[in-house]
Amino acid sequence: MNKLGYSKIEILVVIVLLGIVAFITINHTSYAFAIDKNEAIEEVEYLIEVQAEDYALANTTLFEETNTTYISVDDLIEAGYLAGNESGVLTDPTDSSKNFNDKKVKLEYDEKKNNVTATVVD
Repeated sequence: MNKLGYSKIEILVVIVLLGIVAFITINHTSYAFAIDKNEAIEEVEYLIEVQAEDYALANTTLFEETNTTYISVDDLIEAGYLAGNESGVLTDPTDSSKNFNDKKVKLEYDEKKNNVTATVVD
């Protein structure tokens, strides 16, 4: 007897193989959009440090008495070097109930190189 079409076993095998391929694909791509919390915080702190260095170079009077001084993130927001939300708060990207406004930034000025190094401290 000559049958046209596929048997139930053949269709079942194809469906199982497609399911396995779909599972592997979805599993691999789901991690592509995951945000590492530590990496997000490090990126914000790097942005704060870069803007603090620009702020310090524009305001070298900070270093008249000493080559090391501290500023707050609030100082950078008020001066327009960082943008907070409508309330002027720079929120933590991993937890919106926390913010960076109270963090201090250590500024070290090298007169010979006319260079400032900024480090976020707690």
